[in-house]
Amino acid sequence: MKPTTTIIGAGIVGMSTAAFLQRAGHDVTIIDRVGPGEGCSFGNAGGVAFAEIMPTVHPGVFRKLPGWLMDPLGPLTIRWGYLPKALPWFLSAARNTTPARVEEIVQARAALGMRVVSDFETLLGDAGRKDLLVYRETLRLFDDEAQFRAEAAERDTKKRHGFPCEIYSGDQVREMEPAVGKNVIRGASHGGWYFVLNPEGVVKAIAKTVVANGGKIIADDVRGIVHQDGKVTALTLAGGGRHPVENLVVCAGAYSHLLARQLGERVLLEAERGYHIVLPDSGVSISRSLTYARTPGAATPMEMGLRLAGTDEFAGLEAEPNYARADNLFHVFKKVLPGLQPPNERATRWMGRRPGTPDSLPVIGRSRTMSNVVYGFGHGHMGLTWGPTTGRLVSEILSNKTPNMNMDVFRVNRF
Repeated sequence: MKPTTTIIGAGIVGMSTAAFLQRAGHDVTIIDRVGPGEGCSFGNAGGVAFAEIMPTVHPGVFRKLPGWLMDPLGPLTIRWGYLPKALPWFLSAARNTTPARVEEIVQARAALGMRVVSDFETLLGDAGRKDLLVYRETLRLFDDEAQFRAEAAERDTKKRHGFPCEIYSGDQVREMEPAVGKNVIRGASHGGWYFVLNPEGVVKAIAKTVVANGGKIIADDVRGIVHQDGKVTALTLAGGGRHPVENLVVCAGAYSHLLARQLGERVLLEAERGYHIVLPDSGVSISRSLTYARTPGAATPMEMGLRLAGTDEFAGLEAEPNYARADNLFHVFKKVLPGLQPPNERATRWMGRRPGTPDSLPVIGRSRTMSNVVYGFGHGHMGLTWGPTTGRLVSEILSNKTPNMNMDVFRVNRF
Protein backbone atom coordinates (compact mmCIF):
# COMPACT_ATOMS: atom_id res chain seq x y z
CA MET A 1 0.00 0.00 0.00
CA LYS A 2 1.10 3.57 -0.69
CA PRO A 3 2.15 5.64 2.31
CA THR A 4 -0.35 8.37 3.12
CA THR A 5 0.77 11.87 4.07
CA THR A 6 -1.28 14.82 5.28
CA ILE A 7 0.11 18.32 4.70
CA ILE A 8 -1.07 21.37 6.63
CA GLY A 9 -0.70 24.39 4.33
CA ALA A 10 -1.49 24.99 0.66
CA GLY A 11 1.10 27.64 -0.10
CA ILE A 12 4.16 27.20 -2.27
CA VAL A 13 5.89 25.05 0.36
CA GLY A 14 2.90 22.81 1.03
CA MET A 15 1.97 22.29 -2.60
CA SER A 16 5.60 21.65 -3.60
CA THR A 17 5.83 19.09 -0.81
CA ALA A 18 2.67 17.40 -2.04
CA ALA A 19 3.97 17.25 -5.62
CA PHE A 20 7.36 15.78 -4.68
CA LEU A 21 5.74 13.28 -2.30
CA GLN A 22 3.49 12.09 -5.11
CA ARG A 23 6.56 11.58 -7.26
CA ALA A 24 7.93 9.44 -4.41
CA GLY A 25 4.76 7.30 -4.32
CA HIS A 26 2.73 8.89 -1.52
CA ASP A 27 -0.99 9.52 -1.40
CA VAL A 28 -1.36 13.13 -0.27
CA THR A 29 -4.02 15.28 1.35
CA ILE A 30 -3.52 19.03 1.83
CA ILE A 31 -5.54 20.97 4.41
CA ASP A 32 -5.77 24.77 4.49
CA ARG A 33 -8.48 27.26 5.34
CA VAL A 34 -7.72 29.20 2.12
CA GLY A 35 -7.20 27.93 -1.40
CA PRO A 36 -3.83 27.04 -2.94
CA GLY A 37 -1.60 30.10 -3.20
CA GLU A 38 -4.13 32.41 -1.51
CA GLY A 39 -2.20 32.98 1.72
CA CYS A 40 1.26 34.50 2.01
CA SER A 41 2.23 32.93 -1.34
CA PHE A 42 -0.31 35.18 -3.07
CA GLY A 43 1.36 38.53 -2.64
CA ASN A 44 5.13 38.18 -2.61
CA ALA A 45 7.46 40.10 -4.92
CA GLY A 46 7.73 37.13 -7.27
CA GLY A 47 11.46 36.70 -6.85
CA VAL A 48 13.19 33.37 -7.35
CA ALA A 49 16.14 34.81 -5.48
CA PHE A 50 18.45 31.83 -5.18
CA ALA A 51 21.58 33.99 -4.73
CA GLU A 52 20.21 35.86 -1.70
CA ILE A 53 22.45 34.08 0.78
CA MET A 54 22.95 36.85 3.35
CA PRO A 55 20.70 36.56 6.43
CA THR A 56 17.81 39.01 6.59
CA VAL A 57 19.18 40.38 9.85
CA HIS A 58 22.95 40.99 9.81
CA PRO A 59 25.26 43.66 11.29
CA GLY A 60 24.66 46.05 8.38
CA VAL A 61 20.91 45.89 8.97
CA PHE A 62 21.31 46.49 12.71
CA ARG A 63 23.19 49.71 11.96
CA LYS A 64 20.23 50.95 9.92
CA LEU A 65 17.54 49.93 12.41
CA PRO A 66 17.41 53.14 14.51
CA GLY A 67 16.73 55.29 11.45
CA TRP A 68 14.22 52.86 10.02
CA LEU A 69 12.29 52.54 13.27
CA MET A 70 11.86 56.31 13.50
CA ASP A 71 9.82 56.23 10.28
CA PRO A 72 6.38 54.58 10.71
CA LEU A 73 6.30 53.91 6.97
CA GLY A 74 9.96 52.88 6.73
CA PRO A 75 11.39 49.55 5.58
CA LEU A 76 11.03 48.00 9.05
CA THR A 77 8.67 48.97 11.81
CA ILE A 78 7.46 47.54 15.11
CA ARG A 79 4.12 48.46 16.55
CA TRP A 80 5.32 49.47 19.99
CA GLY A 81 2.56 47.65 21.82
CA TYR A 82 3.83 44.43 20.27
CA LEU A 83 7.50 44.98 21.17
CA PRO A 84 7.49 42.98 24.44
CA LYS A 85 6.23 39.91 22.60
CA ALA A 86 8.72 40.35 19.73
CA LEU A 87 11.70 41.06 22.00
CA PRO A 88 12.86 37.41 22.39
CA TRP A 89 12.93 37.10 18.59
CA PHE A 90 15.05 40.25 18.20
CA LEU A 91 17.42 39.22 20.98
CA SER A 92 17.92 35.88 19.27
CA ALA A 93 18.44 37.65 15.94
CA ALA A 94 21.15 39.77 17.55
CA ARG A 95 22.92 36.65 18.81
CA ASN A 96 22.99 35.37 15.23
CA THR A 97 24.99 38.35 13.92
CA THR A 98 28.45 37.27 15.06
CA PRO A 99 30.86 36.73 12.12
CA ALA A 100 31.08 32.97 12.72
CA ARG A 101 27.31 32.56 12.93
CA VAL A 102 26.68 34.72 9.86
CA GLU A 103 29.07 32.51 7.87
CA GLU A 104 27.21 29.36 9.00
CA ILE A 105 23.91 30.91 7.93
CA VAL A 106 25.35 32.02 4.58
CA GLN A 107 26.61 28.49 3.88
CA ALA A 108 23.22 26.99 4.68
CA ARG A 109 21.34 29.50 2.52
CA ALA A 110 23.80 28.97 -0.33
CA ALA A 111 23.24 25.21 -0.14
CA LEU A 112 19.46 25.71 -0.33
CA GLY A 113 19.91 27.96 -3.35
CA MET A 114 21.95 25.59 -5.49
CA ARG A 115 19.03 23.47 -6.76
CA VAL A 116 16.25 26.04 -6.63
CA VAL A 117 15.93 26.50 -10.38
CA SER A 118 15.99 22.80 -11.20
CA ASP A 119 13.34 22.09 -8.54
CA PHE A 120 11.15 24.87 -9.98
CA GLU A 121 11.63 23.43 -13.45
CA THR A 122 10.60 19.97 -12.24
CA LEU A 123 7.30 21.16 -10.79
CA LEU A 124 6.41 23.73 -13.45
CA GLY A 125 7.39 21.23 -16.15
CA ASP A 126 4.99 18.66 -14.68
CA ALA A 127 2.32 21.38 -14.63
CA GLY A 128 3.03 22.50 -18.19
CA ARG A 129 3.64 26.05 -16.96
CA LYS A 130 7.37 26.70 -17.36
CA ASP A 131 6.29 29.95 -19.02
CA LEU A 132 5.59 31.38 -15.55
CA LEU A 133 9.31 31.49 -14.69
CA VAL A 134 11.26 34.31 -16.36
CA TYR A 135 15.02 33.67 -16.61
CA ARG A 136 16.00 37.32 -16.49
CA GLU A 137 18.36 38.60 -13.81
CA THR A 138 17.06 41.21 -11.38
CA LEU A 139 18.87 44.56 -11.29
CA ARG A 140 19.84 46.37 -8.11
CA LEU A 141 19.79 50.16 -8.47
CA PHE A 142 22.08 52.63 -6.71
CA ASP A 143 21.65 56.42 -6.68
CA ASP A 144 24.60 57.01 -4.35
CA GLU A 145 28.19 55.81 -4.55
CA ALA A 146 28.30 55.17 -0.80
CA GLN A 147 25.38 52.74 -1.14
CA PHE A 148 27.29 50.84 -3.80
CA ARG A 149 30.48 50.63 -1.73
CA ALA A 150 28.56 49.57 1.36
CA GLU A 151 27.42 46.37 -0.38
CA ALA A 152 30.86 45.38 -1.68
CA ALA A 153 31.39 42.81 1.08
CA GLU A 154 28.02 41.20 0.32
CA ARG A 155 28.92 40.94 -3.37
CA ASP A 156 32.26 39.37 -2.44
CA THR A 157 30.48 36.84 -0.22
CA LYS A 158 28.13 35.89 -3.04
CA LYS A 159 31.03 35.45 -5.44
CA ARG A 160 32.85 33.24 -2.94
CA HIS A 161 29.81 30.96 -2.80
CA GLY A 162 29.33 30.73 -6.54
CA PHE A 163 27.00 33.67 -7.19
CA PRO A 164 29.07 36.41 -8.90
CA CYS A 165 27.42 39.80 -9.50
CA GLU A 166 27.81 41.85 -12.68
CA ILE A 167 28.38 45.60 -12.29
CA TYR A 168 26.89 48.23 -14.62
CA SER A 169 27.14 51.97 -15.08
CA GLY A 170 24.00 54.06 -14.84
CA ASP A 171 23.91 54.40 -18.63
CA GLN A 172 24.22 50.63 -19.05
CA VAL A 173 21.31 50.18 -16.66
CA ARG A 174 19.20 52.56 -18.76
CA GLU A 175 20.14 50.67 -21.93
CA MET A 176 18.62 47.56 -20.33
CA GLU A 177 15.72 49.38 -18.67
CA PRO A 178 14.98 52.80 -20.25
CA ALA A 179 12.39 53.62 -17.57
CA VAL A 180 15.11 53.96 -14.92
CA GLY A 181 15.86 57.56 -13.93
CA LYS A 182 19.08 59.44 -14.58
CA ASN A 183 19.74 59.70 -10.85
CA VAL A 184 20.70 56.01 -10.85
CA ILE A 185 24.49 56.01 -11.13
CA ARG A 186 25.20 52.27 -10.85
CA GLY A 187 23.52 48.93 -11.13
CA ALA A 188 24.40 45.39 -10.18
CA SER A 189 23.00 41.95 -10.73
CA HIS A 190 22.15 39.93 -7.64
CA GLY A 191 24.13 36.90 -8.79
CA GLY A 192 20.95 34.89 -9.32
CA TRP A 193 17.45 36.32 -8.97
CA TYR A 194 14.80 35.42 -11.58
CA PHE A 195 11.08 36.11 -11.20
CA VAL A 196 7.65 34.64 -11.83
CA LEU A 197 4.80 36.32 -13.63
CA ASN A 198 2.17 35.29 -11.11
CA PRO A 199 3.08 33.76 -7.70
CA GLU A 200 -0.49 32.61 -7.01
CA GLY A 201 -0.61 31.13 -10.51
CA VAL A 202 2.53 29.11 -9.80
CA VAL A 203 0.97 27.51 -6.72
CA LYS A 204 -2.36 26.88 -8.43
CA ALA A 205 -0.60 25.25 -11.39
CA ILE A 206 1.21 22.85 -9.04
CA ALA A 207 -2.04 22.23 -7.13
CA LYS A 208 -3.87 21.36 -10.35
CA THR A 209 -1.25 18.72 -11.11
CA VAL A 210 -1.41 17.34 -7.57
CA VAL A 211 -5.20 16.94 -7.82
CA ALA A 212 -4.93 15.41 -11.29
CA ASN A 213 -2.55 12.83 -9.81
CA GLY A 214 -5.04 11.85 -7.11
CA GLY A 215 -4.26 14.33 -4.34
CA LYS A 216 -7.01 15.78 -2.16
CA ILE A 217 -7.31 19.39 -1.01
CA ILE A 218 -9.54 20.03 2.02
CA ALA A 219 -10.69 23.60 2.69
CA ASP A 220 -10.73 23.69 6.49
CA ASP A 221 -8.84 25.01 9.50
CA VAL A 222 -6.80 22.68 11.71
CA ARG A 223 -7.80 23.40 15.29
CA GLY A 224 -5.97 20.62 17.12
CA ILE A 225 -3.50 17.77 16.77
CA VAL A 226 -4.27 14.43 18.41
CA HIS A 227 -1.23 12.39 19.37
CA GLN A 228 -0.45 9.32 21.43
CA ASP A 229 2.75 7.47 22.30
CA GLY A 230 4.95 9.79 20.27
CA LYS A 231 2.85 9.72 17.09
CA VAL A 232 0.21 12.01 15.65
CA THR A 233 -2.95 10.04 14.97
CA ALA A 234 -5.46 12.67 13.82
CA LEU A 235 -6.25 16.34 13.24
CA THR A 236 -9.35 18.04 14.58
CA LEU A 237 -10.89 20.42 12.05
CA ALA A 238 -12.94 23.56 12.51
CA GLY A 239 -15.59 22.11 10.21
CA GLY A 240 -16.09 19.20 12.58
CA GLY A 241 -14.76 15.71 12.85
CA ARG A 242 -11.27 14.29 12.74
CA HIS A 243 -8.89 13.65 9.88
CA PRO A 244 -6.79 10.49 10.46
CA VAL A 245 -3.03 10.83 10.05
CA GLU A 246 -0.35 8.36 9.00
CA ASN A 247 2.39 10.93 8.25
CA LEU A 248 2.08 14.67 8.87
CA VAL A 249 3.94 17.60 7.33
CA VAL A 250 3.51 21.06 8.88
CA CYS A 251 3.87 23.82 6.24
CA ALA A 252 1.47 26.33 7.77
CA GLY A 253 3.59 29.45 7.33
CA ALA A 254 3.39 32.03 10.10
CA TYR A 255 1.00 29.80 12.07
CA SER A 256 3.33 26.78 12.12
CA HIS A 257 4.86 27.47 15.53
CA LEU A 258 1.39 27.28 17.09
CA LEU A 259 1.03 23.75 15.73
CA ALA A 260 4.56 22.78 16.78
CA ARG A 261 3.73 24.03 20.29
CA GLN A 262 0.93 21.45 20.48
CA LEU A 263 3.58 18.83 19.89
CA GLY A 264 5.79 20.13 22.69
CA GLU A 265 8.29 22.02 20.52
CA ARG A 266 9.24 25.68 20.88
CA VAL A 267 10.03 27.67 17.75
CA LEU A 268 10.86 31.38 17.62
CA LEU A 269 8.72 32.48 14.70
CA GLU A 270 7.39 35.94 13.91
CA ALA A 271 4.95 37.16 11.28
CA GLU A 272 7.13 39.53 9.26
CA ARG A 273 4.25 41.36 7.65
CA GLY A 274 4.92 42.44 4.08
CA TYR A 275 2.85 44.67 1.79
CA HIS A 276 2.35 45.16 -1.91
CA ILE A 277 0.55 47.47 -4.28
CA VAL A 278 -0.20 46.41 -7.86
CA LEU A 279 -0.44 49.13 -10.51
CA PRO A 280 -2.22 47.89 -13.66
CA ASP A 281 -1.68 51.37 -15.17
CA SER A 282 1.85 52.05 -13.95
CA GLY A 283 2.91 54.23 -16.88
CA VAL A 284 6.29 52.46 -17.10
CA SER A 285 7.52 49.32 -18.80
CA ILE A 286 10.28 47.18 -17.31
CA SER A 287 11.38 43.75 -18.45
CA ARG A 288 12.72 42.42 -15.17
CA SER A 289 12.44 42.83 -11.41
CA LEU A 290 14.24 45.84 -9.91
CA THR A 291 15.42 46.42 -6.36
CA TYR A 292 16.50 49.73 -4.89
CA ALA A 293 19.50 49.84 -2.55
CA ARG A 294 18.27 52.83 -0.54
CA THR A 295 14.99 51.18 0.51
CA PRO A 296 14.37 47.40 0.58
CA GLY A 297 11.69 46.25 -1.83
CA ALA A 298 11.18 45.09 -5.40
CA ALA A 299 9.29 46.26 -8.48
CA THR A 300 8.27 43.28 -10.63
CA PRO A 301 6.35 43.18 -13.91
CA MET A 302 3.56 40.62 -13.57
CA GLU A 303 0.49 39.45 -15.47
CA MET A 304 -1.77 41.69 -13.37
CA GLY A 305 0.43 44.80 -13.57
CA LEU A 306 3.53 46.22 -11.92
CA ARG A 307 3.82 44.86 -8.39
CA LEU A 308 5.70 46.97 -5.85
CA ALA A 309 6.40 44.82 -2.80
CA GLY A 310 8.42 44.96 0.37
CA THR A 311 8.62 46.34 3.92
CA ASP A 312 8.79 44.45 7.19
CA GLU A 313 6.24 45.09 9.94
CA PHE A 314 6.21 43.37 13.32
CA ALA A 315 2.70 43.53 14.72
CA GLY A 316 1.69 39.91 15.28
CA LEU A 317 -0.71 37.69 13.41
CA GLU A 318 -4.00 39.48 13.99
CA ALA A 319 -3.34 43.26 13.89
CA GLU A 320 -5.20 45.22 11.22
CA PRO A 321 -3.17 46.06 8.09
CA ASN A 322 -1.71 49.51 7.63
CA TYR A 323 -2.15 49.98 3.89
CA ALA A 324 -0.32 53.31 4.01
CA ARG A 325 2.77 51.08 3.96
CA ALA A 326 1.63 49.67 0.61
CA ASP A 327 0.95 53.14 -0.79
CA ASN A 328 4.38 54.32 0.34
CA LEU A 329 6.00 51.79 -2.01
CA PHE A 330 4.84 53.99 -4.90
CA HIS A 331 6.81 56.92 -3.48
CA VAL A 332 9.87 54.71 -2.96
CA PHE A 333 10.03 53.48 -6.54
CA LYS A 334 9.01 56.82 -8.02
CA LYS A 335 12.54 57.93 -7.08
CA VAL A 336 14.13 55.52 -9.57
CA LEU A 337 11.23 55.15 -12.04
CA PRO A 338 10.29 58.79 -12.70
CA GLY A 339 7.54 57.90 -15.18
CA LEU A 340 5.65 55.87 -12.57
CA GLN A 341 2.00 56.96 -12.42
CA PRO A 342 0.12 57.32 -9.11
CA PRO A 343 -2.28 54.55 -8.05
CA ASN A 344 -5.71 54.83 -9.60
CA GLU A 345 -8.97 53.03 -8.86
CA ARG A 346 -7.65 49.83 -10.46
CA ALA A 347 -4.70 49.56 -8.06
CA THR A 348 -4.89 46.79 -5.44
CA ARG A 349 -3.22 46.48 -2.05
CA TRP A 350 -2.33 43.47 0.08
CA MET A 351 -0.70 42.46 3.35
CA GLY A 352 0.75 39.01 4.07
CA ARG A 353 2.46 37.31 7.01
CA ARG A 354 5.93 35.98 6.24
CA PRO A 355 7.04 33.26 8.69
CA GLY A 356 10.42 34.56 9.87
CA THR A 357 12.97 32.91 12.15
CA PRO A 358 15.65 34.94 13.96
CA ASP A 359 18.48 33.20 12.08
CA SER A 360 16.94 33.60 8.59
CA LEU A 361 16.85 29.82 8.08
CA PRO A 362 13.75 27.66 7.72
CA VAL A 363 12.77 24.73 9.87
CA ILE A 364 13.09 21.61 7.72
CA GLY A 365 13.26 18.16 9.24
CA ARG A 366 11.68 15.65 11.56
CA SER A 367 9.95 16.55 14.77
CA ARG A 368 11.94 15.65 17.88
CA THR A 369 8.79 14.64 19.78
CA MET A 370 6.62 12.90 17.15
CA SER A 371 8.05 10.12 14.97
CA ASN A 372 5.67 10.66 12.05
CA VAL A 373 5.89 14.48 11.76
CA VAL A 374 8.14 16.51 9.44
CA TYR A 375 8.36 20.31 9.40
CA GLY A 376 8.78 22.66 6.46
CA PHE A 377 8.23 26.28 7.46
CA GLY A 378 9.92 29.51 8.55
CA HIS A 379 11.19 30.68 5.15
CA GLY A 380 10.80 34.40 5.86
CA HIS A 381 11.37 36.45 2.71
CA MET A 382 12.43 33.33 0.76
CA GLY A 383 9.26 31.24 0.69
CA LEU A 384 8.71 31.33 -3.05
CA THR A 385 12.40 30.78 -3.73
CA TRP A 386 12.96 27.84 -1.40
CA GLY A 387 9.45 26.33 -1.58
CA PRO A 388 10.10 23.70 -4.29
CA THR A 389 13.47 22.73 -2.79
CA THR A 390 11.89 22.36 0.66
CA GLY A 391 9.25 20.11 -0.88
CA ARG A 392 11.95 17.89 -2.38
CA LEU A 393 13.87 17.73 0.90
CA VAL A 394 10.75 16.84 2.92
CA SER A 395 9.93 14.12 0.39
CA GLU A 396 13.43 12.68 0.75
CA ILE A 397 13.17 12.72 4.55
CA LEU A 398 9.82 10.92 4.53
CA SER A 399 11.22 8.44 2.01
CA ASN A 400 14.16 7.76 4.37
CA LYS A 401 16.65 9.07 1.85
CA THR A 402 19.63 11.17 2.90
CA PRO A 403 19.42 14.72 1.47
CA ASN A 404 22.51 15.97 -0.35
CA MET A 405 23.19 18.74 2.19
CA ASN A 406 23.68 19.30 5.90
CA MET A 407 20.19 19.33 7.41
CA ASP A 408 21.27 19.83 11.03
CA VAL A 409 21.24 23.63 10.61
CA PHE A 410 17.49 23.50 9.91
CA ARG A 411 16.53 21.35 12.93
CA VAL A 412 13.48 22.39 14.92
CA ASN A 413 15.20 22.33 18.34
CA ARG A 414 17.88 24.93 17.56
CA PHE A 415 16.05 27.84 19.16
